[in-house]
Amino acid sequence: MDFLKKLFEQGKEIYNKLSRTKRIIIAVVVVVVIASFGILFTVSSSQPNILLFEQLSSDDFGQITKKLDEMGYKYETAGTNSIYVKPQERPIIVTRLAQENMLPKGIPGFKLFDTTSWTETDRELDVKYMRALRGEIQRHIESLQNIEKADVEIAMSEDSLYSDKDTPYTAAVTVHLAPGYEKLSTKEIKGIVYLVSRAVGPRLKPENVTVTDNTGKIISDFDDEFENEKKEYTIIEFRRKIEEQARVKLLKEIRDGLERIYSSDRIQIVRLNMDFNWDKITEEQTEHTPITMVPDDPKTPYSERKVQDSLVISEKSTEENFKGHGWNPQGPAGTEGNTPPGYKASDDQYAQYDKKENIKNHAINKTIRNIARDPYDITRVSVAIAIDGQQDLPRKADGEYDLDPTKKPVQIPLTEDELRKAENIVKKAINFDEARGDQVAVENIMFDRSAYWNSIREEYRKKEQLKMLLLASLIGLVALFVGFILFRAIQKELERRRRAREEALALEQQRMREAALRAAEEEGIDVELSLEERARLELQQSALQLAKERPDDVAQLLRTWLAEE
Repeated sequence: MDFLKKLFEQGKEIYNKLSRTKRIIIAVVVVVVIASFGILFTVSSSQPNILLFEQLSSDDFGQITKKLDEMGYKYETAGTNSIYVKPQERPIIVTRLAQENMLPKGIPGFKLFDTTSWTETDRELDVKYMRALRGEIQRHIESLQNIEKADVEIAMSEDSLYSDKDTPYTAAVTVHLAPGYEKLSTKEIKGIVYLVSRAVGPRLKPENVTVTDNTGKIISDFDDEFENEKKEYTIIEFRRKIEEQARVKLLKEIRDGLERIYSSDRIQIVRLNMDFNWDKITEEQTEHTPITMVPDDPKTPYSERKVQDSLVISEKSTEENFKGHGWNPQGPAGTEGNTPPGYKASDDQYAQYDKKENIKNHAINKTIRNIARDPYDITRVSVAIAIDGQQDLPRKADGEYDLDPTKKPVQIPLTEDELRKAENIVKKAINFDEARGDQVAVENIMFDRSAYWNSIREEYRKKEQLKMLLLASLIGLVALFVGFILFRAIQKELERRRRAREEALALEQQRMREAALRAAEEEGIDVELSLEERARLELQQSALQLAKERPDDVAQLLRTWLAEE
């Protein structure tokens, strides 16, 4: 006690000697240490979190954690499939999640076998196996893209002691489609049915699996007979398409071949029928041929080939000879034999035995062929063709058409030889086989070309009318051109005469004026001229002066004026 008191006094003395800043630091450190111990004690005394759910799917994990955040509960997670909460809060959380219908439904699967008990019976093991198998099937179905949830129930029927047959199992599957999917196709439903059947085993037949939707409607009750009929109808349609393609191809080949000989408007294929056999035939042939000992030399014109029917690959010879009687065994010495007296007498007779055996095994060439026929065979072909003769309108001596409607067109029929050649061409084109019942008919029939002849007459008549119209138009244009030229010539002549009269009048007036001027000058009378008359007078004097000095240029100028007029 005194030690503690002394220690307290020393501490107090040291504390009093410290400065104010150091005292504050020491006080803060002491408070922090005390608070740390308090928090550590509180945390160590609290209970650890316990598991709420584990092995959750991604959707369940996200929904439950979101709901816990909304409820305000604290939780911890391990990965993305386990959630831990406080022990005292777990019952409340489970209750509230149950009220919200958000408890995840566990799918046990084969994890049921992780824990075993030595008291389990065979029946319990079967039930546990079926539960595990059901969980695995459910998990597999729910992993499909278009299925959100699935329920699987499997009924295990017990075998009867009085029957040697196994009682089949039955199963019921309810599927809930994922958002965005309206229904499952027939192949998808069959996939689910066979998935469940194959997973359970041979005792669950596909016909004993029932698939329903979330409304309880059976969706696995589809009609296989209808599917088979639909498939058969598809096959029939495909065969018809192939037959039509083959018929059109042969028809085109026949038409193209005949059109190279006759014009296209003279050929008319009335009908082309082809019968097909779609039976599948697989044939196996065995052929035996001789063995070639010396092959043929292709360089020589003759054959050096030597053959032999067979070769000996093994041989056996046997020869036996026997003369006299054989040894007849008796009983032990001193006892009478068991041979009857009659046999003894016959045994003393002379005997001779010969045997010869000669066996030879020969080898020959053997060829085995497995032949698969074409998917179809053409059993019969029927063709009917009409060929027109040569037809033309009657012509005049100059080669022009005679368009008289009362005259009939000229018709030249085909000869028998031409018809026979055309028939042979068609037969070769269809691979004619009389044994299978092929029929070919090629006839010469004059086609009705009345409309064609009338159109030619009408066209020729229109051409003639057009020629007359063009000729009349040409004559009118020539007449118009000639009239225009005459009109221009007359107009120029009238204009020339008018100018000549005006020039003569002007010259007359000029002479009169000049005479008056000369008379006035002679009399000494001063005559005053106007500006126009003075300019004209000066122009005349200049022209007279120019004509005297350069007469050739003036003559050329006058000729140019006259040409322009």
